[in-house]
Amino acid sequence: MIRIVKKQRVPTIFGKIKSRRSDYDELVSSEKDELKQVLLEEQGYKCAYCMSNISMSNSTIEHYIPRNGTNGDMSLSLDYRNLFAVCDTTRGCPEEEQTCDVKKGDKLLHIDPRLQEHIDTIYYDRSGYIRSSFSAGAENFDDDLNQILNLNSRQLLNNRVSAWKTLMRLMNQKKDKTWKPEFIHKYIDKLSGSDDRTAYSGFLVYLLKQRV
Repeated sequence: MIRIVKKQRVPTIFGKIKSRRSDYDELVSSEKDELKQVLLEEQGYKCAYCMSNISMSNSTIEHYIPRNGTNGDMSLSLDYRNLFAVCDTTRGCPEEEQTCDVKKGDKLLHIDPRLQEHIDTIYYDRSGYIRSSFSAGAENFDDDLNQILNLNSRQLLNNRVSAWKTLMRLMNQKKDKTWKPEFIHKYIDKLSGSDDRTAYSGFLVYLLKQRV
């Protein structure tokens, strides 16, 4: 999962669309595409939950607070700060393979990718398994990551490990005789940049920090 930094000023397109539509279900395809393009650019073309690379063709708009269901709130359906771009590649897959918004449906999350203090509770092991150190009764972030979003699906574990191996090959080609802290920090800064489009960057940054 990556931190989603929302702009203080709502992007103009959201205001324009809200001026002529009362809720998300009224939008036509072209309007959804306009909103999604803004969200993709904001997130570096990475899924807000699993951090896979996404584009206009393999993503959808996610409502953090769902529109429907017991926890739904239609009044937030066009709220810029309630919307993320997420992958849509597991739609139609068996339930155990579904991830992110496809798996989440109308369930309510406790972990919030907009909050740095929530992201700071996340850690990984070298197999790519994602966990959270936060647990307070019903607000168990591990349940969100594992059960609601299924971020430890076999495919995602494989993808994270593959991304790490790719990064190591790239860094080994460019490194000096030793892995100096400055060398590692350079890549951490690159992967942490708001415009970086490297898939699974949160996992990569976490492992790199372990080497410093």
